[in-house]
Amino acid sequence: MMKNIKNILGMGAFMLLTSLAVSSCTEKSDWDIDSSYSRPFGTDENGISVETDSKVARAVVTWSSTSNTDYYIIEISPNEMTDETPMGSEENGNIVYGNDPANRIKQSPYTMDNLAVNTTYYMRIKSISGEKESRWVNYKKTFASVKEEAILNIPTTEDLPEGQGKVRMSWEAGLAVDHFEIMETGATEATSRVISSTEAAAGEAWVENLKSFTEYTITIYNENNPRGSQTVTIPGLEIESTISDITANSAVFSWEETVDVDEYACVLSTEGVPESGTQLSPADIAAHKVTITGLASSTEYTAYAFANGSICSRITFTTKKGKPTGYTEIEWENVDWSTLSGKVLINISNDASIILPNNSIPADIEEIVFWGSETKPSVEINNIDFSGQCKKIEFYNLDIYSTNKGGNFVIYLDNQGKTNSGSVEKLVISSCMIRDFRGVIRVRKTTSNANTTIEIDDCIIKGLQGGHYGILHASDITGSSGAGSLASLKLNLTNSTIANFIGAASSIVRTANTQQNVTTNIENCTFYGLTTSGEQLMRDITGATCTFNVSNTLFAASNTNYKVFNSATVAPSNVSWQKVYATSDFKFTNTTSSTTYDTMTLSSSELFSCTDSNSEFTLTYGNNVSEEYKVIGDQRWNK
Repeated sequence: MMKNIKNILGMGAFMLLTSLAVSSCTEKSDWDIDSSYSRPFGTDENGISVETDSKVARAVVTWSSTSNTDYYIIEISPNEMTDETPMGSEENGNIVYGNDPANRIKQSPYTMDNLAVNTTYYMRIKSISGEKESRWVNYKKTFASVKEEAILNIPTTEDLPEGQGKVRMSWEAGLAVDHFEIMETGATEATSRVISSTEAAAGEAWVENLKSFTEYTITIYNENNPRGSQTVTIPGLEIESTISDITANSAVFSWEETVDVDEYACVLSTEGVPESGTQLSPADIAAHKVTITGLASSTEYTAYAFANGSICSRITFTTKKGKPTGYTEIEWENVDWSTLSGKVLINISNDASIILPNNSIPADIEEIVFWGSETKPSVEINNIDFSGQCKKIEFYNLDIYSTNKGGNFVIYLDNQGKTNSGSVEKLVISSCMIRDFRGVIRVRKTTSNANTTIEIDDCIIKGLQGGHYGILHASDITGSSGAGSLASLKLNLTNSTIANFIGAASSIVRTANTQQNVTTNIENCTFYGLTTSGEQLMRDITGATCTFNVSNTLFAASNTNYKVFNSATVAPSNVSWQKVYATSDFKFTNTTSSTTYDTMTLSSSELFSCTDSNSEFTLTYGNNVSEEYKVIGDQRWNK
């Protein structure tokens, strides 16, 4: 019992001593600390994060809030900051947020605006409580602002009203901006347009006095700092217009009667959009058309119609080929073949039948041009040959036909059994209709060592009916017994339509299989209705020096078993196909890795409707055919 009492007294004495000791310590701390040195806690450095904007030079910072904090101060700098770096150090390029009493930062997160573009920043944060502040807490990483600002929105259809020559530009309301720079594409100097404070606050402004159908790049600035740009094309008030009666030096420009067109302009297509036009006469205004004169031949122009100072229509066209100079001109009705020599141009104004002595161009003629008038007269031709060494023969703007559909060619250079062989270096057929022949050109047993070039451009070739002759057939040229020689043979077939061949005429080009130096170039052409099964586009053309190039060409309404070559192994060594398309109901066979083509989603009947009668031939695109398809092939149908 006595022992327990002693233990209890001992424990009580120990607790009393402990209590006195604690009390003594507390009272000593209060006596020794000066409260003016206490400070609030800073934020947790591990809780700071930054997210930058992808279009605007700004960033959002998030941090861990601290208790009993009135506000925060955030400082950023492109240079590293230490405890010795004074706040707002101008020489350091620092920006301070939250120190202005009118813009205190009360809570996380906070958006930091007006950053420099493409700049890496350091950052630090401190907490403020009354007159006391924490130490600076540094962001452990750095962050970078956007490399190039893009604050302008893409203008919508509503922002680009037709025919009004203006565009509404918009951006985030309240951003610091003060003016636009407007640069017309192709110009060397920009124009400036001030942005008012009201527009800057609203985030939108109209840019006016712009030209219709013209491309501009509009850049928005704050002082000297670009903050984004957009490229826009100003839409005009579109009405239908047409170009007709095109000659080498003139054309008729006409337009809808729904708009009172009062001015027009016609400029080279390579030039920019004109700001104004030439005043129309009262008669032209009433007629809704004007004849444009003084044009250059074989040149592309764009005609513009203006109404009340704004462009309301435009159309691009190419003038006809100009009559070559340096030739002796003669009317067809006055031709006397026995007297002609040198360079001769024959004007054909009326329908005619070209009958030559022995079907041959006389040997004294160096060059000859058959020039059709604007009416494109019909001319019957049967197997034109050459008695001598002719440098050039040309046909222009003629409807060329044969009454012996299964037997004749336009040109038949045939030296079999001749004492004096003939040749031609260059054969040109342009802007012609060629119809109802066995084939277009046949070369047989030439004995001259010639380089022959054939150019067929802007033509419609239809209704060929001979067996395997097509556009070019060259036989017995080199490598066979009794053959002649031909150094090279080149065919350039461009901007033309080849249609509705009959029988076995569908071999477009055929030569003897040992002929070298044969080059075939087909560009911007439409093939329609090559209906003979098993025929070849190219036949018997092989060899290391032979070339076959096809680009931007369309095959439609043709047989589904149409061969490119006799076989995949019988082909020229140099083959290139680019942008070659076929309708969904057409298929090539005997292709190679170089003769790939794209199949359209439309059948031939969905793509075109066809009108074909004698000297008339038309392909009309369906209503739902996209522009993507219309730009393939002969562009005469893309209207």
